[in-house]
Amino acid sequence: MANLREVRTRIASVKSTRQITSAMKMVSASKLRKGQNAIESLRYYADHLKDIKNELSKTVSLKQGHELTTMIESKKALVVICSSNKGLCGPYNTYIIKKAKSYINWLEEQKLEVSLYIIGKKANDFFKKHQYEIIHFDQNILEKANFENSKEVAEHLKTLFLEQEFARVDAVYNKFKNAVVHEPIAKKILPIDIFNEEKARDEQNSFDEEEHLKHILEPSQEKIVNYIVPKVFDVEVYRILLDSYTSEQGARMTAMHQATENASELIKDLTLTYNKARQAAITRELVEIVSGAEALK
Repeated sequence: MANLREVRTRIASVKSTRQITSAMKMVSASKLRKGQNAIESLRYYADHLKDIKNELSKTVSLKQGHELTTMIESKKALVVICSSNKGLCGPYNTYIIKKAKSYINWLEEQKLEVSLYIIGKKANDFFKKHQYEIIHFDQNILEKANFENSKEVAEHLKTLFLEQEFARVDAVYNKFKNAVVHEPIAKKILPIDIFNEEKARDEQNSFDEEEHLKHILEPSQEKIVNYIVPKVFDVEVYRILLDSYTSEQGARMTAMHQATENASELIKDLTLTYNKARQAAITRELVEIVSGAEALK
């Protein structure tokens, strides 16, 4: 009977765990849908903003370049790493930390001194433990990722880039593709690559002046550049935060779905074990009763 009590206790425990994982799955699914809607709404605007930026890069004079497009002679680099604050999201944080370590090693091979700007507690715990230089840590922004909050992050990164004279600012994050697939990527976000001299020269040689005359810029080209370049960066930071947030929810939903399925399978196995043990106990009691009756005869 002690064995039966143990099995019953374990079945109750697994059922309780299944309720928790099922609830977490539903919460993550709701947050995932919210993140997907935000990404879809942003994508059209961001793509067209980049199209305008690319068109300007074909004609704008290098003297009209924005400070965020200017290469700074420096041996310092800043890496923005986006992870989650909580676990229970499968290999989400493992992939991003592995990608970040590899990218940091590559930057150090370029003779750059790397500093970290970390968003998310899991990455901060890891890199702090391994004694990397962390100049900023934020664990709240992803839970309230909207354009206004992401703009504060963008302004902070602009200030760090200009005041501390980083040669480059890079971002390492999980890019959202769908609820199951998210890809860890690393890319440079500052300076913005639209006024590269060699690129501008090549594009100017192949530029059709008659086609350019069809476009009238109002207000001046310089004012448009001064407005577009910071806006492109603000939108890019918002996109990175949305990708990270939505990828985390997708990873957690998938992990909790698998955990719920595993719990259901375990309950079936435990129930079968319980029934077998119960049947064996009943059979043993019947045998004892029959044996006792025969002994009395």
